[in-house]
Amino acid sequence: MTSMSVAAPDHRERLPSASSNAVDCEAPALPPAVTGSKPLTRRLRQHLWAKTGHALLSLDGQPRLLLDFAHDQGVPLSANVAASPASMAHVLGEGFGRVVMQELPAERFEALAKHQFHQPLRPILWQIAQHGGDWDDLDRRLLRHARIRLLRWPDFRLLAHQHDGFRLCSLLLKRACSVDECRQLLDLDAATVQAFVHSAYLCGYAMVETPEGVTAAVAAPPSRNATTGGSLLSRMWRNLRGTAT
Repeated sequence: MTSMSVAAPDHRERLPSASSNAVDCEAPALPPAVTGSKPLTRRLRQHLWAKTGHALLSLDGQPRLLLDFAHDQGVPLSANVAASPASMAHVLGEGFGRVVMQELPAERFEALAKHQFHQPLRPILWQIAQHGGDWDDLDRRLLRHARIRLLRWPDFRLLAHQHDGFRLCSLLLKRACSVDECRQLLDLDAATVQAFVHSAYLCGYAMVETPEGVTAAVAAPPSRNATTGGSLLSRMWRNLRGTAT
């Protein structure tokens, strides 16, 4: 029986003290708190789990998006980009490696967000992950048969008209699966599964469980029963999708 090493949910990780990242609103220049795809992904997941704090995302020195983790809201600063959430996500996604996240005191956040339009935060983050980020390490783990576990249902606004995402949620809430298992059970291509995992991981909905000592070269193939079950399940989903359309 293969032993599993499960990465602890990010909300359990020790957060830096507030004083180390607090922003002095009187200072002419705000020190960068977090930058780079991997540290930024880690920090966003921590705050989403903790449901506390406020922050500002800037790209190339320009403020782009205010984050309210307590209320799960994002406030696009639309002076720099087109007003639509899709445009905001596209810009931040493509430049994700250059995004700087600065934590803000509540009063500073309120001053900046005043009279701005508040939007649900996770749909913005979900789309950002679809457009960019450094997922090489995560994808390597997935291709080595790491398993994805979904912790709860995502916001249903994320899954509207996305049949494949809905199917993946239904499966991964019941059991942790590798990319290959998702692909075979649901008749999906690997790129579709990985794109879903990128967004679910950034938004804090998913964890990745890594089998110890298992690599792609030595991983056991799926059993005959699992393959048969997958074919039946995939046919059922195809029929359901065809009926819905």
